[in-house]
Amino acid sequence: MSYQKVKGTLDFYGESSRKIRYVENKVRNIVKNYGFEEIITPIFEHTEVFVRSVGDSSDIVNKEMYTFTDKSDRSITLRPEGTAAVARCFVENKLYSTPEVKKYFYCGPMFRYERPQAGRYRQFNQFGIEVFGDSSPFLDTEVIVSAYRVFKALGIENIKLKINTIGDFKSRQDYAIALHDYFEKHLDSLCSDCKNRYEKNPMRILDCKVDRNSEVLLNAPKIKDFLTDESKEYFNKILKSLDVLKIPYETDESLVRGLDYYTDTVFEFVISGNSELNGLAICAGGKYAELIKGFGGPDIPGVGYAFGLERIVSVMEKNSLFPNLVNAVDVVIISLDEDSKIESLKIANELRDLGFNIDLDYKNFSFKPQFKLADRDKCKYIMIIGEEERKSGIYTIKDVLNKTEDKLSYDEIVKKLYN
Repeated sequence: MSYQKVKGTLDFYGESSRKIRYVENKVRNIVKNYGFEEIITPIFEHTEVFVRSVGDSSDIVNKEMYTFTDKSDRSITLRPEGTAAVARCFVENKLYSTPEVKKYFYCGPMFRYERPQAGRYRQFNQFGIEVFGDSSPFLDTEVIVSAYRVFKALGIENIKLKINTIGDFKSRQDYAIALHDYFEKHLDSLCSDCKNRYEKNPMRILDCKVDRNSEVLLNAPKIKDFLTDESKEYFNKILKSLDVLKIPYETDESLVRGLDYYTDTVFEFVISGNSELNGLAICAGGKYAELIKGFGGPDIPGVGYAFGLERIVSVMEKNSLFPNLVNAVDVVIISLDEDSKIESLKIANELRDLGFNIDLDYKNFSFKPQFKLADRDKCKYIMIIGEEERKSGIYTIKDVLNKTEDKLSYDEIVKKLYN
């Protein structure tokens, strides 16, 4: 029997593992400059954590969650997204006990049972940030800018920020009533999922992937006509801040979020231009209120965003944005007999302790296979140890690039490597 990975999952090895870690480490360093601290939560939670936060009318809850009953008859779900778990952790550990704004980032595997396709997998790595503590258009702007800086640092130039407001709760309540009345006349033309959304949350119909281009959705009431004055002012301050910071954006009245906890600001970063990736969303986020309150915590607002690392890697590959990620070997040690092999192990570990990347052949004593290893490793230097070298403490060191050879002591070799 041959064993294969589960459909919708990926293996990472060699260059692919180096690429995804490159992106992750780059992003980590950037958000740390914005004052974010890492938060790590379990990869599974009680199912109610996601039902409560995401909403029982969402596609995630209805179709995509990996949920099972454990041996204690508890309903457990592999996390499909990161915000709910962070919110649960925030409340459970009373991280709100001090008044300052709390800024967190997370990175790890998420799980959704959906149709696998390019950039969309059943297990995927998601990077996200969450900020709790203030309701401020300037904080929202800072969060958006941090995402913009991330993609710029990765070399992704052809991006567009799409932004909208879905209003405060008063705006959303009035809008939901208008949508309910409007869609009531068009139920026969909606997909089966949207008919279910109509009963529970008609605003979710606007986020439908099946009907998104239908005349019914295109002609639906617009949220801008139901915004309170406070919501309009809040959104205008964000747009003004983005203008000052010279962050290009496009207001998109059709942009909504498919999760119940969003209010006011919602945004996406999409690929723009004439490439095959045009219109591809690579990041999504927004502001939310009452999420923390819904978990039994205080009435504290939040804002955040998330993106999948696999999708970012794919975009960077298509645009040739990765640097040379070869795991460069500094020295390959060639040993000519058993005692020299033991000596090479000792020297290799001493050099590794000094920070150098060292490789050696563990089996062969002849030159040919060991030189082949040096060729494969594309090493900078080759060090040769035989009986004569062991006894004298003077080793042959070959400079592969300059094609030179010296006889040096161990200390002289270390000095050469540092230079």
